[in-house]
Amino acid sequence: MSHVTEKQLPDGGPLIARKPENADRRRKESASPEEVRNLVEFLGLVLDNVYSGIIVCDINCRIVFMNQVYADLLKADRKQAVGKHIKDYFPNSRLSRALATGTPELGQRCSLKTDAVLLVNRIPLQSDGKTVGIILQTIFKDYKDFTDLVTKLNLLEREVKFQKRALESVLSARFTFDSIIGESKAIKEIKELALKFAKTDSPVLILGDTGTGKELFAHSIHASSNRSSGPFVCLNCAAVPKDLLESELFGYVPGAFTGASKEGKTGQIELANGGTLYLDEIGELPLNAQAKLLRVVENKVLRKLGAVKSDEVDFRLVAATNRDLRDMMSRGEFREDFYYRLSTMILRVPTLTQRVSDIRMLVSHLLKTADKHNIRVTEEALAVLERYDWPGNVRELKNVIDSALSVTEGGDLDVKHLPHEVLGLSCSRGELSEYSNSSLAHEMGRFEKTLLARAVKLAHGNMSKAAKILGISRSTLYEKCRKHRLIAVLT
Repeated sequence: MSHVTEKQLPDGGPLIARKPENADRRRKESASPEEVRNLVEFLGLVLDNVYSGIIVCDINCRIVFMNQVYADLLKADRKQAVGKHIKDYFPNSRLSRALATGTPELGQRCSLKTDAVLLVNRIPLQSDGKTVGIILQTIFKDYKDFTDLVTKLNLLEREVKFQKRALESVLSARFTFDSIIGESKAIKEIKELALKFAKTDSPVLILGDTGTGKELFAHSIHASSNRSSGPFVCLNCAAVPKDLLESELFGYVPGAFTGASKEGKTGQIELANGGTLYLDEIGELPLNAQAKLLRVVENKVLRKLGAVKSDEVDFRLVAATNRDLRDMMSRGEFREDFYYRLSTMILRVPTLTQRVSDIRMLVSHLLKTADKHNIRVTEEALAVLERYDWPGNVRELKNVIDSALSVTEGGDLDVKHLPHEVLGLSCSRGELSEYSNSSLAHEMGRFEKTLLARAVKLAHGNMSKAAKILGISRSTLYEKCRKHRLIAVLT
Protein backbone atom coordinates (compact mmCIF):
# COMPACT_ATOMS: atom_id res chain seq x y z
CA MET A 1 0.00 0.00 0.00
CA SER A 2 1.26 3.46 -0.87
CA HIS A 3 2.05 6.04 1.80
CA VAL A 4 0.29 9.41 1.44
CA THR A 5 1.70 12.64 2.98
CA GLU A 6 -0.04 15.99 3.23
CA LYS A 7 1.66 19.39 2.73
CA GLN A 8 0.34 22.95 2.54
CA LEU A 9 0.41 24.88 -0.71
CA PRO A 10 1.27 28.61 -0.60
CA ASP A 11 -2.44 29.42 -0.82
CA GLY A 12 -3.15 27.20 2.17
CA GLY A 13 -4.46 24.21 0.14
CA PRO A 14 -3.09 20.80 0.81
CA LEU A 15 -0.53 19.12 -1.50
CA ILE A 16 -0.97 15.41 -1.62
CA ALA A 17 2.08 13.44 -2.83
CA ARG A 18 1.97 9.70 -3.41
CA LYS A 19 5.19 7.81 -2.75
CA PRO A 20 5.77 5.16 -5.45
CA GLU A 21 5.24 1.62 -4.32
CA ASN A 22 8.45 -0.37 -3.65
CA ALA A 23 10.62 2.71 -4.30
CA ASP A 24 12.96 1.75 -1.54
CA ARG A 25 13.35 -1.73 -2.94
CA ARG A 26 14.12 -0.42 -6.46
CA ARG A 27 16.71 1.96 -5.07
CA LYS A 28 18.36 -0.96 -3.36
CA GLU A 29 18.24 -3.09 -6.57
CA SER A 30 19.86 -0.43 -8.83
CA ALA A 31 23.46 -1.20 -9.86
CA SER A 32 26.30 0.60 -8.25
CA PRO A 33 28.91 2.48 -10.34
CA GLU A 34 31.38 -0.30 -9.64
CA GLU A 35 28.94 -2.91 -10.86
CA VAL A 36 28.32 -0.90 -14.04
CA ARG A 37 32.06 -0.67 -14.65
CA ASN A 38 32.42 -4.41 -14.10
CA LEU A 39 29.60 -5.08 -16.56
CA VAL A 40 31.18 -2.85 -19.21
CA GLU A 41 34.56 -4.50 -18.68
CA PHE A 42 32.94 -7.91 -18.94
CA LEU A 43 31.19 -7.02 -22.19
CA GLY A 44 34.41 -5.58 -23.52
CA LEU A 45 36.23 -8.78 -22.61
CA VAL A 46 33.61 -10.80 -24.49
CA LEU A 47 33.82 -8.58 -27.58
CA ASP A 48 37.62 -8.70 -27.50
CA ASN A 49 37.58 -12.49 -27.70
CA VAL A 50 35.04 -13.05 -30.42
CA TYR A 51 36.31 -14.28 -33.77
CA SER A 52 35.39 -11.15 -35.72
CA GLY A 53 36.36 -7.51 -35.41
CA ILE A 54 33.69 -5.21 -33.98
CA ILE A 55 33.35 -1.43 -34.03
CA VAL A 56 30.40 0.40 -32.47
CA CYS A 57 29.60 3.92 -33.72
CA ASP A 58 27.08 6.50 -32.59
CA ILE A 59 24.52 8.25 -34.76
CA ASN A 60 27.24 10.59 -36.07
CA CYS A 61 29.52 7.71 -37.10
CA ARG A 62 31.88 8.44 -34.22
CA ILE A 63 33.58 5.39 -32.76
CA VAL A 64 32.43 4.58 -29.23
CA PHE A 65 33.96 1.10 -29.05
CA MET A 66 36.55 -0.93 -30.94
CA ASN A 67 37.51 -4.45 -29.92
CA GLN A 68 41.08 -5.69 -29.97
CA VAL A 69 40.57 -7.80 -33.12
CA TYR A 70 39.71 -4.71 -35.14
CA ALA A 71 42.47 -2.69 -33.46
CA ASP A 72 45.02 -5.32 -34.50
CA LEU A 73 43.58 -5.43 -38.01
CA LEU A 74 43.77 -1.65 -38.36
CA LYS A 75 47.06 -1.41 -36.49
CA ALA A 76 45.40 1.23 -34.31
CA ASP A 77 45.25 2.11 -30.61
CA ARG A 78 41.71 1.21 -29.61
CA LYS A 79 41.58 3.84 -26.87
CA GLN A 80 42.73 6.60 -29.20
CA ALA A 81 40.22 5.41 -31.81
CA VAL A 82 37.28 6.23 -29.52
CA GLY A 83 35.72 9.51 -30.60
CA LYS A 84 37.23 9.47 -34.11
CA HIS A 85 35.10 9.36 -37.22
CA ILE A 86 34.83 5.99 -38.96
CA LYS A 87 36.19 7.49 -42.21
CA ASP A 88 39.53 8.02 -40.49
CA TYR A 89 39.94 4.26 -40.92
CA PHE A 90 37.53 3.54 -43.78
CA PRO A 91 37.65 6.46 -46.26
CA ASN A 92 34.77 5.11 -48.32
CA SER A 93 32.65 3.92 -45.41
CA ARG A 94 28.92 3.32 -46.03
CA LEU A 95 27.96 3.48 -42.36
CA SER A 96 26.12 6.78 -42.81
CA ARG A 97 23.96 5.20 -45.53
CA ALA A 98 23.13 2.21 -43.35
CA LEU A 99 22.30 4.60 -40.48
CA ALA A 100 19.99 6.62 -42.72
CA THR A 101 18.08 3.59 -44.02
CA GLY A 102 18.17 1.59 -40.79
CA THR A 103 18.60 -1.53 -42.93
CA PRO A 104 21.37 -4.05 -42.19
CA GLU A 105 23.95 -4.58 -44.94
CA LEU A 106 25.38 -8.07 -44.75
CA GLY A 107 28.41 -9.55 -46.50
CA GLN A 108 29.54 -6.25 -48.06
CA ARG A 109 33.00 -5.38 -49.36
CA CYS A 110 34.77 -2.70 -47.36
CA SER A 111 38.10 -1.00 -48.19
CA LEU A 112 40.65 -0.06 -45.55
CA LYS A 113 42.84 3.00 -45.70
CA THR A 114 45.63 0.61 -46.69
CA ASP A 115 43.67 -0.43 -49.82
CA ALA A 116 43.06 -3.85 -48.32
CA VAL A 117 39.54 -5.24 -48.69
CA LEU A 118 37.37 -6.84 -46.03
CA LEU A 119 33.99 -8.49 -45.98
CA VAL A 120 31.78 -6.88 -43.32
CA ASN A 121 28.30 -6.62 -41.85
CA ARG A 122 26.77 -3.20 -41.03
CA ILE A 123 24.04 -3.61 -38.43
CA PRO A 124 22.08 -0.50 -37.22
CA LEU A 125 21.20 -0.39 -33.50
CA GLN A 126 17.55 0.37 -32.78
CA SER A 127 15.97 1.79 -29.62
CA ASP A 128 12.27 2.61 -29.37
CA GLY A 129 12.04 2.40 -33.15
CA LYS A 130 14.86 4.88 -33.71
CA THR A 131 18.40 4.24 -34.97
CA VAL A 132 20.83 5.25 -32.23
CA GLY A 133 24.06 3.71 -33.52
CA ILE A 134 25.57 1.04 -35.69
CA ILE A 135 27.86 -1.99 -35.46
CA LEU A 136 30.57 -2.68 -38.04
CA GLN A 137 31.54 -6.34 -37.92
CA THR A 138 34.12 -8.23 -39.96
CA ILE A 139 33.12 -11.70 -41.12
CA PHE A 140 36.75 -12.78 -40.96
CA LYS A 141 39.25 -12.39 -38.17
CA ASP A 142 41.91 -11.00 -40.46
CA TYR A 143 42.44 -10.17 -44.09
CA LYS A 144 44.53 -13.27 -44.74
CA ASP A 145 41.57 -15.51 -43.94
CA PHE A 146 39.51 -13.49 -46.37
CA THR A 147 42.08 -13.55 -49.16
CA ASP A 148 42.69 -17.27 -48.67
CA LEU A 149 38.99 -17.98 -48.93
CA VAL A 150 38.57 -15.65 -51.91
CA THR A 151 41.48 -17.37 -53.65
CA LYS A 152 39.91 -20.75 -53.05
CA LEU A 153 36.50 -19.51 -54.20
CA ASN A 154 37.97 -17.95 -57.34
CA LEU A 155 39.84 -21.17 -58.10
CA LEU A 156 36.67 -23.17 -57.54
CA GLU A 157 34.68 -20.76 -59.71
CA ARG A 158 37.21 -21.05 -62.55
CA GLU A 159 37.14 -24.83 -62.25
CA VAL A 160 33.34 -24.87 -62.34
CA LYS A 161 33.31 -22.57 -65.40
CA PHE A 162 35.91 -24.73 -67.12
CA GLN A 163 33.98 -27.91 -66.40
CA LYS A 164 30.76 -26.23 -67.51
CA ARG A 165 32.32 -25.13 -70.80
CA ALA A 166 33.78 -28.60 -71.31
CA LEU A 167 30.42 -30.21 -70.56
CA GLU A 168 28.60 -27.80 -72.87
CA SER A 169 31.16 -28.51 -75.58
CA VAL A 170 30.69 -32.25 -75.22
CA LEU A 171 26.91 -32.07 -74.88
CA SER A 172 26.20 -29.66 -77.71
CA ALA A 173 25.84 -29.95 -81.46
CA ARG A 174 28.97 -28.78 -83.29
CA PHE A 175 27.52 -28.76 -86.80
CA THR A 176 24.53 -27.32 -88.63
CA PHE A 177 23.13 -27.87 -92.11
CA ASP A 178 25.50 -25.13 -93.30
CA SER A 179 28.35 -27.46 -92.33
CA ILE A 180 27.24 -29.99 -94.96
CA ILE A 181 29.07 -28.89 -98.10
CA GLY A 182 27.59 -29.50 -101.54
CA GLU A 183 25.25 -28.18 -104.21
CA SER A 184 24.41 -31.40 -106.01
CA LYS A 185 20.80 -32.47 -106.40
CA ALA A 186 21.37 -35.53 -104.19
CA ILE A 187 22.74 -33.55 -101.23
CA LYS A 188 20.19 -30.76 -101.56
CA GLU A 189 17.29 -33.21 -101.45
CA ILE A 190 18.58 -35.02 -98.38
CA LYS A 191 19.23 -31.72 -96.54
CA GLU A 192 15.70 -30.51 -97.29
CA LEU A 193 14.23 -33.76 -96.00
CA ALA A 194 16.41 -33.69 -92.87
CA LEU A 195 15.31 -30.13 -92.13
CA LYS A 196 11.67 -31.25 -92.25
CA PHE A 197 12.45 -34.15 -89.90
CA ALA A 198 14.17 -31.74 -87.51
CA LYS A 199 10.89 -29.90 -86.89
CA THR A 200 9.27 -33.05 -85.48
CA ASP A 201 10.01 -35.02 -82.32
CA SER A 202 9.96 -38.54 -83.75
CA PRO A 203 12.99 -40.85 -83.91
CA VAL A 204 15.19 -40.54 -87.00
CA LEU A 205 17.19 -43.37 -88.58
CA ILE A 206 20.15 -42.24 -90.70
CA LEU A 207 21.45 -44.81 -93.18
CA GLY A 208 24.56 -44.49 -95.29
CA ASP A 209 27.94 -45.95 -96.12
CA THR A 210 30.93 -45.25 -93.92
CA GLY A 211 32.32 -41.74 -94.24
CA THR A 212 29.25 -40.20 -95.88
CA GLY A 213 28.65 -37.75 -93.01
CA LYS A 214 25.83 -39.36 -91.01
CA GLU A 215 26.96 -37.69 -87.81
CA LEU A 216 26.86 -34.25 -89.45
CA PHE A 217 23.21 -34.83 -90.25
CA ALA A 218 22.52 -35.92 -86.64
CA HIS A 219 24.15 -32.74 -85.28
CA SER A 220 22.27 -30.60 -87.80
CA ILE A 221 18.91 -32.15 -86.97
CA HIS A 222 19.41 -31.35 -83.29
CA ALA A 223 20.64 -27.82 -84.00
CA SER A 224 17.54 -27.09 -86.10
CA SER A 225 15.04 -28.66 -83.70
CA ASN A 226 13.11 -27.17 -80.81
CA ARG A 227 15.54 -29.06 -78.55
CA SER A 228 18.57 -27.14 -79.78
CA SER A 229 19.08 -25.50 -76.38
CA GLY A 230 19.17 -28.93 -74.71
CA PRO A 231 22.04 -31.42 -74.58
CA PHE A 232 23.23 -33.40 -77.59
CA VAL A 233 24.63 -36.70 -76.36
CA CYS A 234 26.59 -39.02 -78.69
CA LEU A 235 27.31 -42.69 -78.08
CA ASN A 236 29.05 -44.97 -80.57
CA CYS A 237 27.64 -48.41 -79.84
CA ALA A 238 30.59 -50.09 -81.57
CA ALA A 239 33.11 -48.28 -79.37
CA VAL A 240 31.78 -49.68 -76.07
CA PRO A 241 32.20 -53.35 -75.07
CA LYS A 242 28.83 -55.08 -75.32
CA ASP A 243 28.83 -56.13 -71.67
CA LEU A 244 29.17 -52.46 -70.67
CA LEU A 245 26.74 -50.98 -73.17
CA GLU A 246 23.68 -51.24 -70.92
CA SER A 247 25.34 -49.54 -67.96
CA GLU A 248 26.69 -46.84 -70.28
CA LEU A 249 23.31 -46.27 -71.86
CA PHE A 250 20.95 -46.63 -68.90
CA GLY A 251 23.25 -45.86 -65.96
CA TYR A 252 23.13 -47.67 -62.61
CA VAL A 253 22.57 -47.07 -58.91
CA PRO A 254 25.32 -47.60 -56.26
CA GLY A 255 26.03 -51.29 -55.70
CA ALA A 256 23.98 -52.39 -58.72
CA PHE A 257 26.49 -55.11 -59.55
CA THR A 258 29.94 -56.35 -58.60
CA GLY A 259 32.52 -53.73 -59.47
CA ALA A 260 29.96 -50.94 -59.78
CA SER A 261 31.01 -47.48 -58.63
CA LYS A 262 29.91 -46.57 -55.10
CA GLU A 263 28.52 -43.31 -56.44
CA GLY A 264 26.53 -44.99 -59.22
CA LYS A 265 26.59 -43.78 -62.82
CA THR A 266 24.56 -41.36 -64.90
CA GLY A 267 23.64 -43.00 -68.19
CA GLN A 268 23.68 -41.40 -71.62
CA ILE A 269 19.87 -41.41 -71.76
CA GLU A 270 19.65 -39.40 -68.55
CA LEU A 271 22.29 -36.98 -69.83
CA ALA A 272 20.19 -36.42 -72.94
CA ASN A 273 17.10 -35.45 -70.94
CA GLY A 274 15.58 -32.38 -72.61
CA GLY A 275 17.70 -32.85 -75.72
CA THR A 276 18.77 -35.44 -78.29
CA LEU A 277 20.44 -38.84 -77.92
CA TYR A 278 22.48 -39.85 -80.97
CA LEU A 279 23.39 -43.54 -81.19
CA ASP A 280 25.91 -44.26 -83.91
CA GLU A 281 26.37 -47.83 -85.16
CA ILE A 282 22.94 -48.77 -83.76
CA GLY A 283 23.32 -52.18 -85.38
CA GLU A 284 25.89 -53.08 -82.72
CA LEU A 285 23.36 -52.69 -79.89
CA PRO A 286 22.63 -56.08 -78.24
CA LEU A 287 19.09 -57.47 -78.50
CA ASN A 288 18.29 -57.12 -74.78
CA ALA A 289 19.46 -53.50 -74.82
CA GLN A 290 17.29 -52.90 -77.90
CA ALA A 291 14.23 -54.12 -75.98
CA LYS A 292 14.97 -51.87 -73.00
CA LEU A 293 15.67 -48.87 -75.18
CA LEU A 294 12.43 -49.43 -77.10
CA ARG A 295 10.51 -49.32 -73.83
CA VAL A 296 12.23 -46.08 -72.81
CA VAL A 297 11.55 -44.46 -76.20
CA GLU A 298 7.88 -45.41 -76.13
CA ASN A 299 7.08 -44.74 -72.46
CA LYS A 300 9.60 -41.96 -71.71
CA VAL A 301 10.43 -43.76 -68.47
CA LEU A 302 13.97 -44.79 -67.46
CA ARG A 303 14.95 -47.33 -64.85
CA LYS A 304 18.64 -47.50 -64.04
CA LEU A 305 20.33 -50.84 -63.54
CA GLY A 306 19.65 -52.00 -59.97
CA ALA A 307 17.03 -49.30 -59.33
CA VAL A 308 13.62 -50.06 -57.80
CA LYS A 309 11.85 -47.04 -59.25
CA SER A 310 11.70 -45.38 -62.64
CA ASP A 311 12.20 -41.74 -63.60
CA GLU A 312 10.62 -39.80 -66.41
CA VAL A 313 12.91 -38.73 -69.25
CA ASP A 314 12.28 -36.58 -72.29
CA PHE A 315 14.67 -37.00 -75.21
CA ARG A 316 14.67 -37.51 -78.95
CA LEU A 317 16.43 -40.52 -80.43
CA VAL A 318 18.52 -40.22 -83.59
CA ALA A 319 20.26 -43.41 -84.70
CA ALA A 320 22.66 -44.18 -87.54
CA THR A 321 24.22 -47.23 -89.14
CA ASN A 322 25.98 -48.39 -92.31
CA ARG A 323 24.63 -51.92 -91.89
CA ASP A 324 21.57 -53.45 -93.55
CA LEU A 325 19.14 -53.63 -90.63
CA ARG A 326 16.52 -55.53 -92.63
CA ASP A 327 19.07 -58.23 -93.39
CA MET A 328 19.99 -58.31 -89.71
CA MET A 329 16.28 -58.68 -88.84
CA SER A 330 16.00 -61.71 -91.12
CA ARG A 331 18.92 -63.31 -89.24
CA GLY A 332 17.46 -62.46 -85.83
CA GLU A 333 20.23 -59.96 -85.06
CA PHE A 334 17.96 -56.91 -84.86
CA ARG A 335 14.52 -56.65 -83.29
CA GLU A 336 11.66 -55.98 -85.70
CA ASP A 337 9.65 -53.91 -83.22
CA PHE A 338 12.68 -51.72 -82.53
CA TYR A 339 13.40 -51.30 -86.25
CA TYR A 340 9.84 -50.23 -87.06
CA ARG A 341 9.93 -47.75 -84.17
CA LEU A 342 13.17 -46.27 -85.52
CA SER A 343 12.17 -46.28 -89.17
CA THR A 344 9.39 -43.70 -88.78
CA MET A 345 11.72 -41.24 -90.49
CA ILE A 346 14.63 -42.53 -92.58
CA LEU A 347 17.44 -40.50 -94.14
CA ARG A 348 19.64 -42.16 -96.74
CA VAL A 349 22.85 -40.17 -97.06
CA PRO A 350 24.25 -40.35 -100.63
CA THR A 351 27.73 -41.66 -101.31
CA LEU A 352 30.40 -39.40 -102.78
CA THR A 353 30.13 -41.15 -106.15
CA GLN A 354 26.46 -40.14 -106.19
CA ARG A 355 27.47 -36.49 -105.81
CA VAL A 356 30.67 -36.25 -107.87
CA SER A 357 29.87 -32.64 -108.75
CA ASP A 358 30.45 -31.71 -105.09
CA ILE A 359 34.07 -32.92 -105.06
CA ARG A 360 35.55 -29.59 -106.19
CA MET A 361 33.57 -27.69 -103.55
CA LEU A 362 34.57 -30.22 -100.89
CA VAL A 363 38.25 -29.96 -101.84
CA SER A 364 38.08 -26.17 -101.61
CA HIS A 365 36.44 -26.45 -98.18
CA LEU A 366 39.06 -28.92 -96.96
CA LEU A 367 41.87 -26.59 -98.06
CA LYS A 368 40.21 -23.72 -96.23
CA THR A 369 39.76 -25.82 -93.10
CA ALA A 370 43.45 -26.80 -93.23
CA ASP A 371 44.36 -23.10 -93.60
CA LYS A 372 45.89 -23.73 -97.02
CA HIS A 373 44.14 -20.94 -98.94
CA ASN A 374 47.23 -20.27 -101.06
CA ILE A 375 47.43 -23.79 -102.48
CA ARG A 376 45.83 -24.42 -105.87
CA VAL A 377 44.66 -27.85 -107.00
CA THR A 378 45.47 -28.50 -110.67
CA GLU A 379 42.79 -29.53 -113.13
CA GLU A 380 44.60 -32.82 -113.73
CA ALA A 381 44.47 -33.67 -110.01
CA LEU A 382 40.78 -32.71 -109.76
CA ALA A 383 40.04 -34.91 -112.78
CA VAL A 384 41.71 -37.87 -111.06
CA LEU A 385 39.72 -37.22 -107.88
CA GLU A 386 36.47 -37.09 -109.83
CA ARG A 387 37.20 -40.43 -111.55
CA TYR A 388 38.00 -42.25 -108.31
CA ASP A 389 35.30 -44.51 -106.77
CA TRP A 390 35.72 -43.26 -103.14
CA PRO A 391 34.78 -46.34 -101.11
CA GLY A 392 35.49 -44.29 -97.97
CA ASN A 393 33.43 -41.34 -99.24
CA VAL A 394 34.00 -37.84 -97.81
CA ARG A 395 36.12 -39.15 -94.96
CA GLU A 396 38.49 -40.77 -97.44
CA LEU A 397 38.58 -37.58 -99.53
CA LYS A 398 39.65 -35.64 -96.46
CA ASN A 399 42.42 -38.15 -95.75
CA VAL A 400 43.62 -38.00 -99.37
CA ILE A 401 43.79 -34.20 -99.30
CA ASP A 402 45.59 -34.22 -95.95
CA SER A 403 48.09 -36.73 -97.31
CA ALA A 404 48.65 -34.71 -100.49
CA LEU A 405 49.11 -31.47 -98.55
CA SER A 406 51.85 -33.05 -96.48
CA VAL A 407 54.03 -33.52 -99.59
CA THR A 408 53.18 -30.44 -101.66
CA GLU A 409 55.84 -28.33 -99.92
CA GLY A 410 53.82 -25.18 -100.49
CA GLY A 411 53.33 -25.56 -104.25
CA ASP A 412 50.29 -26.52 -106.25
CA LEU A 413 48.59 -29.80 -105.40
CA ASP A 414 49.14 -31.92 -108.51
CA VAL A 415 48.59 -35.51 -109.58
CA LYS A 416 52.03 -36.51 -108.36
CA HIS A 417 51.00 -35.61 -104.80
CA LEU A 418 48.00 -37.96 -104.76
CA PRO A 419 48.32 -41.43 -103.17
CA HIS A 420 48.98 -44.24 -105.63
CA GLU A 421 45.78 -46.00 -104.49
CA VAL A 422 43.79 -43.10 -105.94
CA LEU A 423 45.84 -43.07 -109.14
CA GLY A 424 45.63 -46.83 -109.60
CA LEU A 425 41.84 -46.97 -109.26
CA SER A 426 40.87 -43.64 -110.76
CA CYS A 427 39.27 -45.10 -113.85
CA SER A 428 35.57 -45.68 -113.56
CA ARG A 429 33.85 -49.02 -113.52
CA GLY A 430 32.30 -48.12 -116.86
CA GLU A 431 35.71 -48.05 -118.49
CA LEU A 432 36.24 -51.68 -117.56
CA SER A 433 32.77 -52.93 -118.37
CA GLU A 434 33.36 -52.86 -122.13
CA TYR A 435 36.14 -55.44 -121.70
CA SER A 436 34.15 -57.72 -119.40
CA ASN A 437 34.09 -60.55 -121.97
CA SER A 438 37.89 -60.77 -122.14
CA SER A 439 40.09 -62.95 -119.95
CA LEU A 440 41.21 -61.56 -116.59
CA ALA A 441 44.92 -61.68 -117.52
CA HIS A 442 44.29 -59.90 -120.80
CA GLU A 443 42.18 -57.17 -119.17
CA MET A 444 44.68 -56.69 -116.34
CA GLY A 445 47.42 -56.28 -118.92
CA ARG A 446 45.43 -53.68 -120.87
CA PHE A 447 44.58 -51.87 -117.64
CA GLU A 448 48.25 -51.80 -116.56
CA LYS A 449 49.30 -50.47 -119.99
CA THR A 450 46.70 -47.68 -119.74
CA LEU A 451 47.96 -46.67 -116.29
CA LEU A 452 51.59 -46.70 -117.39
CA ALA A 453 50.90 -44.53 -120.42
CA ARG A 454 48.80 -42.10 -118.39
CA ALA A 455 51.46 -41.74 -115.66
CA VAL A 456 54.25 -41.10 -118.19
CA LYS A 457 52.10 -38.55 -119.96
CA LEU A 458 51.22 -36.76 -116.68
CA ALA A 459 54.94 -36.69 -115.82
CA HIS A 460 55.70 -35.18 -119.24
CA GLY A 461 58.08 -38.06 -120.02
CA ASN A 462 60.01 -37.77 -116.74
CA MET A 463 60.39 -41.44 -115.77
CA SER A 464 61.39 -40.72 -112.18
CA LYS A 465 58.22 -38.68 -111.62
CA ALA A 466 56.09 -41.25 -113.42
CA ALA A 467 57.51 -44.02 -111.23
CA LYS A 468 56.73 -41.94 -108.14
CA ILE A 469 53.15 -41.39 -109.30
CA LEU A 470 52.68 -45.13 -109.76
CA GLY A 471 54.45 -46.03 -106.52
CA ILE A 472 57.04 -48.24 -108.23
CA SER A 473 60.78 -48.03 -108.89
CA ARG A 474 62.22 -46.40 -112.02
CA SER A 475 63.73 -49.70 -113.22
CA THR A 476 60.36 -51.47 -112.79
CA LEU A 477 58.70 -48.74 -114.82
CA TYR A 478 61.19 -49.22 -117.69
CA GLU A 479 60.69 -52.96 -117.57
CA LYS A 480 56.90 -52.69 -117.73
CA CYS A 481 57.05 -50.12 -120.52
CA ARG A 482 59.23 -52.47 -122.62
CA LYS A 483 56.80 -55.30 -121.89
CA HIS A 484 53.85 -53.28 -123.17
CA ARG A 485 55.88 -51.80 -126.04
CA LEU A 486 55.55 -48.27 -124.73
CA ILE A 487 59.09 -47.30 -125.77
CA ALA A 488 57.63 -44.95 -128.34
CA VAL A 489 55.98 -43.04 -125.54
CA LEU A 490 59.38 -42.46 -123.98
CA THR A 491 60.93 -40.93 -127.07
